[in-house]
Amino acid sequence: MKKTILIPAGIAEKIIHFKPENRLLSAIGQFSPERRNFWHPVQSYYLTNESICEANAFFRQLRKSVLHSEPAMRRFCAANPDARQPDFWCPTYDFAHFGMVNDYRLRCMCNHGDFNYLLMVYRKSSSQLNGKAA
Repeated sequence: MKKTILIPAGIAEKIIHFKPENRLLSAIGQFSPERRNFWHPVQSYYLTNESICEANAFFRQLRKSVLHSEPAMRRFCAANPDARQPDFWCPTYDFAHFGMVNDYRLRCMCNHGDFNYLLMVYRKSSSQLNGKAA
């Protein structure tokens, strides 16, 4: 897999809209009191082996970088103030990544307790897939 490039979700939304009906999976994670990740299928009937493999590889990349630890996530968020989302109860940052098979949205919550991140996996829309073929 290529280097993980995350862009502020506000910029990504100008390129593509993340539609709820295209969401395949969600992962919720926390760093403390112990590290936990919970995967939730949303529309598993659209999942393919290719999309699952890419999502797993992308998540492993995030675990080595942005989601390595709570301090690593906080540093990454602080270095990307354009991704900060207003009107949340804690400092919240929203990022996007365009994969070859899936699109991703990562929401980081810089809080203590509760959960610290939400990763959403989206299937590409038909217009994106048609654009690739052109």
